[in-house]
Amino acid sequence: MGVGTRYKAFISYSHKDQVFARRLHRQLETYNIPSRLVGRDTGNGAVPRRLTPIFRDREDLAATRDLTASVRDALANSDALIVICSPDAVASRWVNEEIRTYRQLNPLGTVLAAIVAGNPDADPDAGPDDGCFPPALLEPGVDGVRSEPVAADMRPQADGRRMALLKLVAGLIGVSLDQLIQRDIQRRQRRVTAITGASVVLSVIMATLTLFAISARSEAERRKAEAEDLIEFMLNDLRDNLEPVGRLDVLDAVGAKVIEYYDGQAGGAMTTDELGRRARAFHLLGVIDSAQGDLEHAYEHFRIAYQSTSRILAVEPMMGERVYEHAQSSYYVGYFAWRRGDLVTAEQRFGEYRDLAYRLIEINPDNPEWQTEVAFAHSNMGALFVAQRRWDDARVAATAALEQFRAIAADRPDNDPAWLEVSETLAWVASISEITDGREVAMGVLREQLDLYESGRVNPTDDWRVRRSVIAAEYALARLLIAPGSHTPPADLQMALEILEPASLEAAALIAHEPENLEWRLIGVRQRLWLAQAELHAGRVESARDAYVAATGFMAHEAWAAAEGARFAVSRLHASLIEGRIFAARGDLPAAQASIEHMLSALGQVDDWSGAVDHAPYYYAAGANTLADVLETQGQPAAARQIREEIVRRLDPVQDRIRSDSAAELRYARESLESELQTTE
Repeated sequence: MGVGTRYKAFISYSHKDQVFARRLHRQLETYNIPSRLVGRDTGNGAVPRRLTPIFRDREDLAATRDLTASVRDALANSDALIVICSPDAVASRWVNEEIRTYRQLNPLGTVLAAIVAGNPDADPDAGPDDGCFPPALLEPGVDGVRSEPVAADMRPQADGRRMALLKLVAGLIGVSLDQLIQRDIQRRQRRVTAITGASVVLSVIMATLTLFAISARSEAERRKAEAEDLIEFMLNDLRDNLEPVGRLDVLDAVGAKVIEYYDGQAGGAMTTDELGRRARAFHLLGVIDSAQGDLEHAYEHFRIAYQSTSRILAVEPMMGERVYEHAQSSYYVGYFAWRRGDLVTAEQRFGEYRDLAYRLIEINPDNPEWQTEVAFAHSNMGALFVAQRRWDDARVAATAALEQFRAIAADRPDNDPAWLEVSETLAWVASISEITDGREVAMGVLREQLDLYESGRVNPTDDWRVRRSVIAAEYALARLLIAPGSHTPPADLQMALEILEPASLEAAALIAHEPENLEWRLIGVRQRLWLAQAELHAGRVESARDAYVAATGFMAHEAWAAAEGARFAVSRLHASLIEGRIFAARGDLPAAQASIEHMLSALGQVDDWSGAVDHAPYYYAAGANTLADVLETQGQPAAARQIREEIVRRLDPVQDRIRSDSAAELRYARESLESELQTTE
């Protein structure tokens, strides 16, 4: 744009926020004002069809002593000023100078704030790390009154990006937010109803791209810019509209056309921006393939995207946005390699993702999104190690993720999502620690998790998802308390009952709140089954039966009957085990034997438990021991002895890699065999 151009807005930002500024600039300039608002007279003049042009300074002002003439001219000729607010903006000399200059040149101009980080409620006189509004933004206006700036809060826990964008657009065109939202929703609905024909239209548009080669250079450049604007629209706004309504066929056509366009150009002549769009198109195809269950093609498309982002990163190795894009490519290649069974490639790509995440925070240590990438990278490595049964490596990775989440949450207010990440990661660390460090260490970690809920840092009162996590932590602790089985100390048994009994009402409330939610129902089933187990250890058979009946009541639902996956299979095994033990405790030995034999048949006879997942060894050993007890009571000691010998044979080689309740069942089988031997002697 030349000097003297009239701009719809001027975006002022700290160069540490340049990634966000670039994204906001593109979103504003590509936003189509709803047609029913275009031309309407407002306090800001007639509503335009597009908010173009918008000025975003790209110069390094740190190299000058004052605002450049072009920047001052742009400020003077801008209808509005948008200030990207963050702790970095508070500390930026140039952001404050641009605000003051704009108000001097445009005393009645519109000033809008876009919050991306920091605390808008912080004391303006506090340090820059606390607030987000630059001091100049809070200075008195022409009337001498100091007022709170009109702000769009981009943070996920506040307005969110979409709503905040609409707030900014409404402020720029001079209409109420409600008017814009209603018109925006109507436009999106019209797009959805007409979208089935969009793929044909897009194909025709993209076909015109082949005419660039025969156009004059200036005309070719103009058309190329228009084509790339269209591609940006297809890969962003159009995708946002199509994904929620499941139009994967149209998205597939979009991705294919973008790739066709770029593949028609010489690969070596492509700019990094063009390579980036090509990578995003392949990424889009990978997402579609994954949603359709085509893992092979998904992996191939993500791998090609990875190659493109690798080339970009080689050219711009320290540009944060490029590092971030390649980190995402590394993650997706690793994830789909894992799903294909290629664990070597999965570990390599996950390791690269972790290293790139650390490079991101070297570039900008204060970027919360990039700090979170480090935590997620460690979580990915830990999950892979758990799948490989590399428990020590998994503990190291999970602990690193926990420490990173703790560091992120340290300065956050109560109920910030970062604290929920800390609490859920504690549960994961406890699960791994049970195998690597033992029952006591795992219980200590779970108590720390529950203390976090009690402290108010994570408040479950109005958040059903958090309430579910609290119940899960409670029954996990109760399971460990009674894990020694017949050797459970009375104090631990009493504590388990005190945890599980009041949690029953909360579990029932979860299910009543949302009966179709399988996650809530699964939590209720698990909680009741562990309560039944604790009641059996306490000798309260009828109370155990009541808890078991409640669990089966939760399972008597059509959604549960159709549920698949290991978690539901494990809960069905647990229910059969409790049923058999209740029958045995009530003296109905034939029924107990039938229940346990059915459970063991469902579990299957596995010769090598070294690769078993989750709690399968426990259900096998607990069921087999119960069956042996029943046979022994029925006068079949030889059959009982054979079953216990089989338990020892299977679990003894992996005793250092099984959970504490499995170890207790192994110990019980050994003790029973030793007792029988002593009796025989």
